[in-house]
Amino acid sequence: MFRFLLFFSFLLQAGRTAAQNSLVPIGQWNEQYNNKSVQHIVKGDKVYGASSNQVFSINSKKMIELLGKSTGLHEIGIAALAWDDLNQQLIIAYNNSNIDIVKGDNIFNINDIVVSNLYANKKINDIKILNQWALVATNFGMVVVDLVKHEIKDTWFPNNNRQPMLTYQTALTKDSLYAITEEGLYSSAIKNNWINPNGWNKLATYQNLGITKISSNGTIVVAYNTNRVYQYPSTNPVISNKIGNIQQVTVTKEGSLLLAMNYVNKGALLQLNTDKSILTLIDSTILGHPMELLQDQNDYWIADSSNGLLLKNTTNQWVALGGPNENIKGKSFINDMVLLAPFNGNANGFSTYTKSGWKNYTLNGNSKLPICIASTIDPKDQTWWFTTPAGLLHLNSNASSLETSIPSNAIGTYQDLQFSANGNLWVLQDGQGLLQKKDNAWKLYAPPNNFIKSGFDKMIVTKQGQAWIIAPQNQGIYLYQSTESYPTEVWKQLTTAKSNGNLPSTHVTSMVEDHDGAVWVGTDNGIGIFNCGDVSKEICDAYLPPIKNTNGFVGLLFQKEIVNCMAVDGANRKWIGTNNGAWLLSADGRDIIEHFTKDNSPLPCDTLLQIMIDPKEGEVFFNTSTEMVSYRGSATAGAVSQNYIDIYPNPVTPEYNGPIAFKGLVENAIVKITELNGRLVYETRALGGQAIWNGKTYEGQKVASGIYLVFVRDDAGNEKGVGKIVITSGR
Repeated sequence: MFRFLLFFSFLLQAGRTAAQNSLVPIGQWNEQYNNKSVQHIVKGDKVYGASSNQVFSINSKKMIELLGKSTGLHEIGIAALAWDDLNQQLIIAYNNSNIDIVKGDNIFNINDIVVSNLYANKKINDIKILNQWALVATNFGMVVVDLVKHEIKDTWFPNNNRQPMLTYQTALTKDSLYAITEEGLYSSAIKNNWINPNGWNKLATYQNLGITKISSNGTIVVAYNTNRVYQYPSTNPVISNKIGNIQQVTVTKEGSLLLAMNYVNKGALLQLNTDKSILTLIDSTILGHPMELLQDQNDYWIADSSNGLLLKNTTNQWVALGGPNENIKGKSFINDMVLLAPFNGNANGFSTYTKSGWKNYTLNGNSKLPICIASTIDPKDQTWWFTTPAGLLHLNSNASSLETSIPSNAIGTYQDLQFSANGNLWVLQDGQGLLQKKDNAWKLYAPPNNFIKSGFDKMIVTKQGQAWIIAPQNQGIYLYQSTESYPTEVWKQLTTAKSNGNLPSTHVTSMVEDHDGAVWVGTDNGIGIFNCGDVSKEICDAYLPPIKNTNGFVGLLFQKEIVNCMAVDGANRKWIGTNNGAWLLSADGRDIIEHFTKDNSPLPCDTLLQIMIDPKEGEVFFNTSTEMVSYRGSATAGAVSQNYIDIYPNPVTPEYNGPIAFKGLVENAIVKITELNGRLVYETRALGGQAIWNGKTYEGQKVASGIYLVFVRDDAGNEKGVGKIVITSGR
């Protein structure tokens, strides 16, 4: 019935990775975005670019800095970039028509277009800079932004009658401004670095050429569409392309044209010289889908929406911007060393995240890895396991060897997997049931014949060895109890019926076991909490926690909310992911500690798919329906014994105003901070294995400079001096 298939490869290939990641302070965020698709590139005091949702900069030493909501930007989804050389600032336009201006460490937001109700379609298409003005081409006209006052000054309409007109792009020469619109090409004279808003001229010869883009080097103007390029004022194309699509044309200082070309699943960079000869600078074996290009002396920067950012000079080099290669759609797993993130969907392979950053694994030798669905790590040897449609992948922790196993001859996708507390591997196979690997042998535990088996997706195995499976087709939960921990083997279905589950809904969406052994079950109508023993003898019903809403009426926890995912932190607090953001609850679920949404945090959207927590550092990873971000939480897992303590930062410098963390504590320890003479300054209790201090006394006063002692006491009353902390002046 069971087969096992082995092969080894010592060339399991990892994709490009970014530089080492530094752990952010407690309470701060970090984007973990997929930067494989680069859309925009511009030159300023640095090279600036944007992937689908994040801005980056690269200085002369090729050092990369990422900008996102965690660093103060207001949105994700980048529509256009431009550099204001006069005022040394970057203009960022978003897909929702919001605008940010980044000047040094300051970010100025202009949201007038977003909040305006004057026009139905407010999409931003392009930005050009005219002296101190940003000319923002939109689907209703041209918005003029004052780059000194950081405000909107005017709106221009090339038709001169202030009627909405789709404006694709603009281009500048020394004496004229050109605008490509839905009605063709318009121009206006520039006088004293300004134009007459009602002085546009329609260029009749360019009305029926189907052009949607325009480019200029300040002297030469070219207008083009996907097939033809025209050098104004001639209406004879300088190039007519029938093979691929022209994505962007750049006019060099010398007057030659650089063409970013897109073919079917490949691209190229061509140079059309002034003598009409064509030179291939980068061929289709390298480029996938070039979007924009930048020539900076001998460097060519190409934004490729399929492969990322390419730098060409004497060689071709893909620039690592960090992040997973794909958006994560599989079930991730995290421990104190690594986050495993399977791509799932239509993407092969997986990513890993460690202190060294992201690595992407897509190939085993010259062969593609299969689609990886769910992941876990063997606690005994730290090897990695993944489910795939046809079997399991098993890799050592440095990914230098790989084996595949096919536990069952039966047909069915291998969906989920988990190691139980006694070290056995459990696998959920769709259409079949539970597979257990014990003593290197596989065994199938099939549900009763009256249980629906098609549509298995998620499961958990509790510390008591009970397997909880989300039943297909909104049938509640299937619970399997083996004889490893209980005398009787039994399958049981839990529903909304009293004495048979008492679920808030049979549409179960998520499950998690907390530190006390309680199973929290999320549904499309809130949460139920189970504390079940031997289900062959005892009723297994959910407790539905009551809460008071803002009106004082008693309701049920997350009633009428879809609970997409849940996770438990080191202090046994519950992180809940819904379609309305992420929530942090107290251990019993009665108190809301945090509620993060895309409007009050760097969350890219409000739909949460999975939450993972690093037990050692307390970093909380939120995988949303668009991108992944992380948040440095205040709780970590408790240490088994109190042998050491990490204090961060130490010393505490005058410019640091964040929380001071004491890590490596036994669970829920009491922490005392005293002066050298023994006078108590502050006392607190750890959240799991980490305590937080704001550097102030009980009265709220900042402590004076000096050396302070740290004492830790566990619940048994054992106390020891475990550290010193240095506070420098100015705190």
